[in-house]
Amino acid sequence: MPRTGRFGGFDFDPEVFSEFMSENPTWNDAIIASGVLAQDNTIMDLIGEKGNVATIPFYTPIDEQDSQALNNDGETDNTPAEITGKKQTCMLIQRMKAWKAKDFTKELTGADPMTHVANSVAGFYKQVRTRDLMTTVDAVLSLSGMENHITDLSLTGEGTVGDVNKIDDTTLIFAQQKALGDSADKMGLLVLNSYIYAKYKAMGLVDYNKYTIANAVEREVNLPTIGGFIPLVTDRFTVDTTGTNPVYKTYMLGTGSVLTCDKTNYENPYYTDYDPETSAGIEKLYTKQGYVLHPNGFSINANKIAKESPTNEELGAKANWSLAFNQKNIRMGVIKSNG
Repeated sequence: MPRTGRFGGFDFDPEVFSEFMSENPTWNDAIIASGVLAQDNTIMDLIGEKGNVATIPFYTPIDEQDSQALNNDGETDNTPAEITGKKQTCMLIQRMKAWKAKDFTKELTGADPMTHVANSVAGFYKQVRTRDLMTTVDAVLSLSGMENHITDLSLTGEGTVGDVNKIDDTTLIFAQQKALGDSADKMGLLVLNSYIYAKYKAMGLVDYNKYTIANAVEREVNLPTIGGFIPLVTDRFTVDTTGTNPVYKTYMLGTGSVLTCDKTNYENPYYTDYDPETSAGIEKLYTKQGYVLHPNGFSINANKIAKESPTNEELGAKANWSLAFNQKNIRMGVIKSNG
């Protein structure tokens, strides 16, 4: 049974701790405000109590270019066109982590490492989900058919980096247009390296706008914007230093480009234990989370996933993904540059 009582300076109850974790934002306010994540709890209904894969059907768009209107001339038959559909497949991602600390450490030094753990779990899983998301985005953007969603200015081999390999004040505008054409305004979030963000600031392209964000309590916040995008600045996942010249990756993500939901039927998602014998006492916390982070418009091939949850490496393998939507309806893109 889960251990109740005091844990790391807290009154521990598994249900209360689970609620506390859910109240801590899984993503920071910039991503919430951008609308990139589309909460879709029906996915868990499709997955079921014991499953880990869901097939999401969708209608193909009724497009006048594909099926033009007929001429009503009194002679032409108005033959009905059949409504068609396709499907995309998503998979539950499951992660876990445990921590421990010796009583002796606290008794000897006065430190309280498990209090630190209890205060850090929400942030830790935010980082885990961010890694899973960005790994997935990299993979699906590399698929055949997604070439227009990549603006590559970078010089990766030998040579001198010039202005043509760097962003300027028009790069973002034309990268949007290349990716989505007349739907370019459907992008919302810009995930970029701090160096690239500094360049945009130096070019005078960072504005500050006021937004009202509804979480538990509505509040007004000032968020920077770049060309209508909300920037999320992170030095993780946004630079590749494996080549001769560093390549900075600036991701454009649109509203609803990622479908998400949480697994809610774990028996003991947060569990404490105490070992009074080893090392004169060890306090432990076991955690696990399950969630869907599915790039809308793609399918994961669950048959290529070795076990019951995809690893980060499997999420990042483009061979495990396929394009389901028309590429113009994929609200994602990336700019690669040397600065």
